[in-house]
Amino acid sequence: MGKLILVRHGKTVLNSLDSAERLRGWMDVPLDEQGLREAGETAQRLAQYPVARIYSSDLHRARQTADAVAKATLASIVHTSGLRPWNVGTLAGQRVKDILPILQQLELDPSLPAPEGESFLQFCDRYSRKLEELLDIADRSKACIVAVTHVRNLLAAPALLHGGDKRHIPVCGGPKTGALVWVEKNGKGWNLRVDETPELAHLVPKPLASPRLFLGSKEVVRLFGSTRKLTGKPAE
Repeated sequence: MGKLILVRHGKTVLNSLDSAERLRGWMDVPLDEQGLREAGETAQRLAQYPVARIYSSDLHRARQTADAVAKATLASIVHTSGLRPWNVGTLAGQRVKDILPILQQLELDPSLPAPEGESFLQFCDRYSRKLEELLDIADRSKACIVAVTHVRNLLAAPALLHGGDKRHIPVCGGPKTGALVWVEKNGKGWNLRVDETPELAHLVPKPLASPRLFLGSKEVVRLFGSTRKLTGKPAE
């Protein structure tokens, strides 16, 4: 039985941590200089493990990260739109502080589509199907399956895997750019472990809290952000 490793792509110019923060959504922005370094570092960490195949979001920033991983591991890449983040439509590229009222409305009603985009629940359903497919592939593989995706997808993974409330998925925080999230089978459930420190890559990543503790665990909140309240900067 193999493992599924979720990878957050490297940093882009839109991944700021100040008032200039902009939603990325489906904008096809490339990695910036730091992001390219992060992609290379992530690739070297993954080269320590047997990688059978790489699945990647087909957006440019994820493709660049996947290319670096493929070069280091010699694994083939399959690009898929199923690993794209939430399609926020015309909100993509706009400053978060300028569109807070719209984001708050989308939070209150997750079934409401973003302008010319998809609803948050539609995103969850789309990503959940792809995640289940990848977990099945990993379960049948003797090596690791890598999936290069986006922070919104990493934030949603615990709730989707543990049958949590899709209306209480974090909208901010999350593993850092270039981070690895290991998904491993534990009986009938799944364990998630975050590894986002390159210099500690030789150590076994620390496990996250159990599924039932996801919404209340300080450790998970630290890694995956707060619950769905727009008190911070939304992720992609």
